[in-house]
Amino acid sequence: MQEYNNTDKQIHWLSQVITKVNKALVPEKEDDSHTNLYFDAIGKRLIGRWIDTSKGKIILTFNIFNNDFEWLDSRLQNLAAISVVNKELNLLEQQVSEYPSGLGLNVENISKPLHFEIPDYQIQTIQDGELTQEGLDHWCKIRELANVACFAATGYLQAESEIRIWPHHFDTGIYCQVNKSLGIGFGLAIEDSMVGEPYFYLAGYRLGSTIKYDDLPHLSAGKWLTGEHWKGAVLPLGEFYDLSTDLTLEKIKNYIKQSADWFLKQ
Repeated sequence: MQEYNNTDKQIHWLSQVITKVNKALVPEKEDDSHTNLYFDAIGKRLIGRWIDTSKGKIILTFNIFNNDFEWLDSRLQNLAAISVVNKELNLLEQQVSEYPSGLGLNVENISKPLHFEIPDYQIQTIQDGELTQEGLDHWCKIRELANVACFAATGYLQAESEIRIWPHHFDTGIYCQVNKSLGIGFGLAIEDSMVGEPYFYLAGYRLGSTIKYDDLPHLSAGKWLTGEHWKGAVLPLGEFYDLSTDLTLEKIKNYIKQSADWFLKQ
C-alpha cells in the first residue's frame, strides 16, 4: 500500500498544474467545480476541463504512464506534450502555458497561487522512474474502483452527480441531493490523520437541522466515525486491498447500502 500512497502524493503534486489551468481558463463556477479533475480509466490519464479556443475545444491531461502533460483536441488527438521529468512546478506551468498562449488565450493567471494549499510532500521534481510501475498500476486500479463505486452510489440513491477528483484533498467523490432536506457525499479519500490510510467515506448533510448519531447500526464493512470535525462512515483501504475484484465490490456495495440506508432514515 505504501507504493500507492507515494504515487497518490506524486500525482496530487503534479495535478496542481491542471488545476491552475482550469482555474485560469475555464469559466468560474460558484462551487469551484471548474477546477476539478477526472481519472480516465480507459486512457489512463488525469483530465481537466474543456477550454474554448478560436480553433475549437482543447483539454489538458496528465498521461499516467508516459509522464507527460498532453493537450488534446475534441477528437482526443495529441496537440502538444510536455514531459514532467526533472522539472519544478513553475517550469511545468510555463511550458504547459505555451500551447494555449499560441492560440491567443491569456495565460497570465496560470502561474498565480491557488486559493488553497495541499500538504507539503517534500517534492521538488519528479525524477525519471520515480513514478514506479507498481505504484502506477495500483493507483489506476484503486482510482478506477473509486469511479465504479461512485457510479454505483448514484445509481442506488437515484441521484445525479459528476464523478470528479477534487484538487484540494485529491478525493474522487460525488455529492447527491437525494431529497429536499438531505445531501449525501461519498468518495475515496487519500491517506490522512483521521483514518491513517486511504479510505472510502460516506456522510449525510441535513439542511436546517443536525443529524443525531445515536444508536448507529453495525456495518459489515467499514466503521462509523463521530469526531468533532467530521461524522460519517468510512471503509479503510486495508479492508479490501488484497481481496479479489468480486469480493472487493461486494464489500464496497454493502458498505454503501448499510451506511446510506441509515442516513436516508434520519
